[in-house]
Amino acid sequence: MSAIYAVNGIEVRPTVAISDSLPDASAQLDREWMAQASAHHLSAKGGEFYILAPVARGHEIGWIHVRDPIGRDLPSRIHAGTGNAEFLTVSEDGRVMCAVSTEESETWIVVHRFP
Repeated sequence: MSAIYAVNGIEVRPTVAISDSLPDASAQLDREWMAQASAHHLSAKGGEFYILAPVARGHEIGWIHVRDPIGRDLPSRIHAGTGNAEFLTVSEDGRVMCAVSTEESETWIVVHRFP
């Protein structure tokens, strides 16, 4: 639940905000998410991390350990599969969260480090 609060709290500020009105907003989201995930060492060797099931009430399913063999365009792939761009990921050690949140006219990437 700490990760959910870290991305949905009132005082949350995005690490990156992408205007939905941009003609290449989806591609920019893919690039920026990968840049943030890489810069903050979200993935272990082999592209492994945890993702909260990106579906309605995903918190009831819980965290799923995944290996991303493609390694790019994760926001677009999740959106294509679920119809929603929002998702939360956490590093294997649980210290880094990198999430995508849709807001009124922007899509945010939120990075949070846990103690």
